[in-house]
Amino acid sequence: MRWPLDAALLKAVERLKKAESVLLGLESLLLVVILLSLVAMSFLQVVLRQFFGGGILWCDTLLRHLVLWVAFLGAARAAAEEKHFAFEAMTEHLPVRLHGAAAAVARLTATAVALLLAKASWVFMIEERGAGEPLFTAGRLEVPGWPFAAIVPIGFLLVAVHTGLRLWVGKVPEENQRP
Repeated sequence: MRWPLDAALLKAVERLKKAESVLLGLESLLLVVILLSLVAMSFLQVVLRQFFGGGILWCDTLLRHLVLWVAFLGAARAAAEEKHFAFEAMTEHLPVRLHGAAAAVARLTATAVALLLAKASWVFMIEERGAGEPLFTAGRLEVPGWPFAAIVPIGFLLVAVHTGLRLWVGKVPEENQRP
């Protein structure tokens, strides 16, 4: 006989898996778009410098900040696949029966640290927004820096979500999994 709580818990876990699958898909899409943009803009800069003697002034600054986005989205993806935080050194000398508990402690610790870093970086981003300094200017357009700094708290939050979900959900959901 199945208890109603068991069924409700299974349903909640399935919803979490589906939500994370959607989130992973969105992260992957954004990662691909940014990577393609990085390659295209870098190639354009090289062509402009080689054949026309100069490039777009603000392009290098934008590229550096997009690399930061790639790094944090990649870290979130690695955390979702449990390839980001490696605690093998901690568990290799433990008895096999303690590996599950050690993995849970590692996940919980990584989640807590990522949440603390997300909070601290959120404060930094809000201060950056308040300063109102432009990241670069393109003609008369001043592009603010804080939207590019937003990836830092967002990235740490994504790492925390994916790592924390491994505590309850377990296996990483497939992105294009059909229900």
